[in-house]
Amino acid sequence: MHNIFDYLKWRGDLSLEADGLNNLDILILARLSYLPLEGIVPEEYDKSISIEEASCEFFIREMQDGVFWKKDPHFLREIGRSERFKNLRLSASKSFMDRESKTQFYALTVDLGLGKRLISFRGTDNTLVGWQEVMSFCSLDTLPSQKKALEYFEKAANEYSGEFYLAGHSKGGNLAIYSAVSCKPEVRDRIISVYNFDGPGVNEEVFKSEAYIAVNDRINTFVPQSSVFGMILEHDEEFSIVKSAKRSFMQHDIYSWVVDGKDFIYLDKRTNSSYFINNTLNTLIDDMTPDEINEFIDAVFKVMESSDKTTVDGLQREWYKSYAKMLRSLVTLDKEERRLIFSTFAKAIKSAGKNIRKKDEV
Repeated sequence: MHNIFDYLKWRGDLSLEADGLNNLDILILARLSYLPLEGIVPEEYDKSISIEEASCEFFIREMQDGVFWKKDPHFLREIGRSERFKNLRLSASKSFMDRESKTQFYALTVDLGLGKRLISFRGTDNTLVGWQEVMSFCSLDTLPSQKKALEYFEKAANEYSGEFYLAGHSKGGNLAIYSAVSCKPEVRDRIISVYNFDGPGVNEEVFKSEAYIAVNDRINTFVPQSSVFGMILEHDEEFSIVKSAKRSFMQHDIYSWVVDGKDFIYLDKRTNSSYFINNTLNTLIDDMTPDEINEFIDAVFKVMESSDKTTVDGLQREWYKSYAKMLRSLVTLDKEERRLIFSTFAKAIKSAGKNIRKKDEV
């Protein structure tokens, strides 16, 4: 089965002028913000670097340790060589990480030429801070990174003329939607399209707003057939179901998404496991107050941070040391924190049981 690397080999010799922007091109540019390009792409709006130059600098500096997926360095090397992408220029690299406020944010701007730019929002990265923030989708009306995304977009709209695409994978897709809905009306008028690749929807308040209705027909959402993360919260916009070569949660990996020519291969419906997990999570969330959810998240990450690791990879590399420290930390939590963790897991099991019975009754 073919993926975006096959697309790059097949279509990479044609410029965007020769063959216009398509869904796969947008996905590629959305993925670009996942690469650790801080310090390579200029922070300034009036300075830029080409993708080819950024790729070369990335490998000169040997920055592979900062990537999230193993295929990311190969991905950057390929687009840095591609006639289709290598001359596109990158600017306005903005990064923000704050453990106290549980904020992880990064975005950059791609100049597509002809007065059009694409803002690429990074999704949840490898940091524990990023994962803690994204779990808060279930309980907070507005995430800190959403506010950062809106601030970034409106600043870019002020600095640059022309029109914009907003795009992101995972949490980045939600940031793209939130920015489009929450920006000033005169800025929203300059949005060509919004692309959400397996990212959460929006909460009910945003979902019913006039601003959401105004931009809804410009939102393009793509999810794999076993999507879990992309089904969180509300989706009023139509979404396309993409075939993935992997199973379950690993379908969140865009390198597993199957392509045919210059588009994805689409399916008619999601898998039963996607519906089951989504319904189970929704049942669990409905059974807890926002305060209980936040306290549970804080308690879980308090245990994880006791490992002295700051990234998911760090936990996995020395798992035997990390897990031993976390078990000791779990024992030393106060009584209420331990009760909340165990009761939440018990509710999750009960929720799963309910959904299994519903499935059997159908």
